[in-house]
Amino acid sequence: MKLSLLLPLLFCTTMLGAQPDQYNSELMNWLATQYTLTGATFPWGDTENEMLGRFFPYNESSAERLTREPGDLGFTQVQSIRINEPLLNGWDAGWNGNNRETISLGDKMLWVIYIRAIGPEGDGKVTLIAERNDTYAKEVEVTVELSTEWKRFFIPFEILTRTHPVGGMTMGMHLGHQAQTVEIGGMAILNYGPDYDLEQFPNDLSAGNYAGFEADAAWRAPAAARIENLRKADMNFTVLNEEGSPAANASVEVRMQRHDFDFGTAVKASRFPLGRNYSPAFVDRITNLDGEGHGFSSIVFENDFKWPAWEDEWISTNQQTRRTLEYLNERNIDIRGHVLLWPGWGNMPDRMQENANNPSYLLDELDKHLVDFLETEDFDQYIKDWDVLNEINTNTDLAAALRGTPGHPTGREVYANTFKRARELAPDAKLYINDYITLSLKNTEGAVIYEQYKDFIQEIIDADAPIQGVGFQAHLSASPNSIYEVLETYDDFYDSFGLEAKITEFDMPTSVSEELAATYMKDFMTVTFSHESMTGFMFWNFWDVDTWQNKGANLFNEDWSRTLPGHTFKDLVFGEWWTNEDLTTDAEGKTSTRGFKGTYEITVDCGESATHTFTVDVVEDKSIILDCAQLVSTTLPELPAGSVIAYPNPATGPWSVTNNLSKILKGELYDVNGRQLWNGNFAPGTTEFDLELPTGVYNLRLSTQTQATNLQLLRKK
Repeated sequence: MKLSLLLPLLFCTTMLGAQPDQYNSELMNWLATQYTLTGATFPWGDTENEMLGRFFPYNESSAERLTREPGDLGFTQVQSIRINEPLLNGWDAGWNGNNRETISLGDKMLWVIYIRAIGPEGDGKVTLIAERNDTYAKEVEVTVELSTEWKRFFIPFEILTRTHPVGGMTMGMHLGHQAQTVEIGGMAILNYGPDYDLEQFPNDLSAGNYAGFEADAAWRAPAAARIENLRKADMNFTVLNEEGSPAANASVEVRMQRHDFDFGTAVKASRFPLGRNYSPAFVDRITNLDGEGHGFSSIVFENDFKWPAWEDEWISTNQQTRRTLEYLNERNIDIRGHVLLWPGWGNMPDRMQENANNPSYLLDELDKHLVDFLETEDFDQYIKDWDVLNEINTNTDLAAALRGTPGHPTGREVYANTFKRARELAPDAKLYINDYITLSLKNTEGAVIYEQYKDFIQEIIDADAPIQGVGFQAHLSASPNSIYEVLETYDDFYDSFGLEAKITEFDMPTSVSEELAATYMKDFMTVTFSHESMTGFMFWNFWDVDTWQNKGANLFNEDWSRTLPGHTFKDLVFGEWWTNEDLTTDAEGKTSTRGFKGTYEITVDCGESATHTFTVDVVEDKSIILDCAQLVSTTLPELPAGSVIAYPNPATGPWSVTNNLSKILKGELYDVNGRQLWNGNFAPGTTEFDLELPTGVYNLRLSTQTQATNLQLLRKK
């Protein structure tokens, strides 16, 4: 009976809602006066009653509609929703409704909503969403913290996923993050069409909305101290003249070339030479971000190494991906592997789901895939670290299919076994787990899914699997995470597991202003760079044209002009965190400096004899002897005899350099005056080393981080 009465009531209120009510009329007039925004339509309804009547709670503990006096806030209708306990996922409880009018691709929307938390908990957290109701592709996804005071949010956004038919777009909120009572009022959803610029709209998701933005915030001084301690090293130089005596007043130039800490980005292999989407400008920025020849030190393929993408050659051909690996390796750019196993049916080849009831088949196919990537293709020779597992909290299909089968009582045993198999096939790579459920969803210690994730990692560790790193995805919302909560998450995972970590996928939504993106990105990078567990920070692409979805913190616009976040990144990574020094030795031939850990080009002036330049890796306090007679650093012990062989020698053409070790060697070629002529890498096996060089004697220095050797190469006519 209640339902039969409700449907005519909704129909009647829809028909009667021909004109905005007082609240919506006053809101429209205010927006027209303050922001010159006119001509809006109301795809969900233009009265308070109609608007709230189109939205319904789900999985709530209780819900009721309330009436209030308009007062200073202006609205009279309130929706109250109670959630008694936190749920596994925020979206497991919520409140949403669908559009009554078509919304076109490119339309500019403004969402106005008041929210507060009034339960005994004293606070609340909700995720505001606007999405396609078929694929759940997001137009908006913003997680906000609530207090007992009403907070009005203005959320402008552009329709980017498609033209939404009637009933095809869902807006509302996820409420399952915690136990809470949430009240909602004053909600309006306005469509201003395609012609306005989003910058004209009000947007109160500003820097003041994240904890820790203040210039004197309590986290800043400790972070700066940690950076000074963790990310810097002393460089002590002793310069000897050609007679072997201390060289007083000798000039030593210290020029940083790259960070030891990885700063990187996701890329498409097809953007590189001979690729179907080759972009010379893109490739140039990879190695020349600052305009002075310094670029990203690490990349990760966004899709090319995903299992079905490799088999079906989604964007790049496999041959192109192989060429790009060699191209990047030759330029000494670290490569992350993403991903060996993403265990949802939609992220594996179709045949896996088709054989869901055949556990032996599933395990055999997984093993074939690992062997193909890590042994047959031998990608391990290029890859510094692998995401062995991706998003296991929400991609549970494979574990569910294996649950209860021999050796898999929970099904999750496949996770530890995948780590073990990856180690057998890839003995040198760091092995990571990667997920979005912490930072991307603003889940913190105590949240159900946060604790579940930690339990899953502990299961892998307890099974003696060789997990070495935690990858934190950071697809952040327009209401940025508290810096304090970010730091607490880093601390909690490191204290719990002692594993290294990386930010593996960083971006911010397009709705964020460049000012907020630049401000927050700097703070987020700073707290990350300051943490002892962290070894890298990866953008999930950096150019507007290639970005998957969230362009808010990209470094470059479509036309390659630098964004405000791009300037901030350059000033931070190649400025504030960069070391260039001009030093002069004392009477004992000594001088020193303290700089950021990384690779340096050192130039010493040996007087009338010559100026010598060489490259050195500084990852800890280092004492370096600059012997003008020999110009040989004595800081690294020798590689084992026979580790590297070059032949023929002398040579009239290319040398064949055979690396008999199982690891990549860094190579540097110098002439007799100590000038560096080339640097790159030698993979295990034989490499043709072909450079156009005049007749003469050359020194080829080959090194790992702990050992080095020198080969004398002779070029003859």
